[in-house]
Amino acid sequence: MSLFADIRRRFDLRPGKSSLNLAGSPARIAPEASYQEQPCGRREPHGTAGTDHSAYLAIAEALRDGADVVPASDEVGRRLAADGVSLMEALDGLSALYRSIAGGEPAFAAVRALSSSWAEASLVYLHSLSCEDPLTGLSSLAHLRSRLGELYREAEFRGTSVPQTHALVVVEPLNPAGTSPFERELRLVDVAECLRIVFYGGDVLGRVGSHRAAALVGREPNLPEQVATVRALITQWRIDTDVPQLARIWIEGLPGSDAMAGRLLDELTRP
Repeated sequence: MSLFADIRRRFDLRPGKSSLNLAGSPARIAPEASYQEQPCGRREPHGTAGTDHSAYLAIAEALRDGADVVPASDEVGRRLAADGVSLMEALDGLSALYRSIAGGEPAFAAVRALSSSWAEASLVYLHSLSCEDPLTGLSSLAHLRSRLGELYREAEFRGTSVPQTHALVVVEPLNPAGTSPFERELRLVDVAECLRIVFYGGDVLGRVGSHRAAALVGREPNLPEQVATVRALITQWRIDTDVPQLARIWIEGLPGSDAMAGRLLDELTRP
């Protein structure tokens, strides 16, 4: 049995694919907290007239009670960041709240507290992000660069050569004219799945720019057969159409230095 036939047999027996959540950020769908007070109006872009004042309830209460607004502003900044609200929206909403209650612009202390807590909460979120592209599951370009750097450092220490031990398998889907950006993303999802079936070991599968994927793999004797299997899987992946799913697939040799490898990745990201 050929490698492709064996992989295809195992693939046909695998559990069904999990559905993709394309609805948006979880924070947008299910905010971590909500207020009981009814909104004072609907939200407009950038917190202009009609801002939902319920998001600023703590600050509103502090203003009405003549209390210190800094703790309340700090709390609101964190909540707005967790809810996916931009800093511009948050500050515009604060300004609208102050005008409606105090008849003027917000105090500097409130602006500073809200901005600082918003930035801190946003950084915590960014630091918690995975190094993978959320839609395709492919590693980010930064992660691919990092892994390449590790390989070159290991090779220098062991006295080996990265160009002789590793290579990139690059896949570029050939989308017909008129293909929408969303359809292009779905094609990359298919490509990622095919790469994952064939290169299921410790290989790094990364996204290279907006239209290519690459697998950082070892130069094993069966690498050409693996590439042929990837091509066959991609071509036959869409069983709901008679049109073959075409793609350019090639083995990209790695240069002799880490710096040149970085330049190679930069070239591959270009259209």
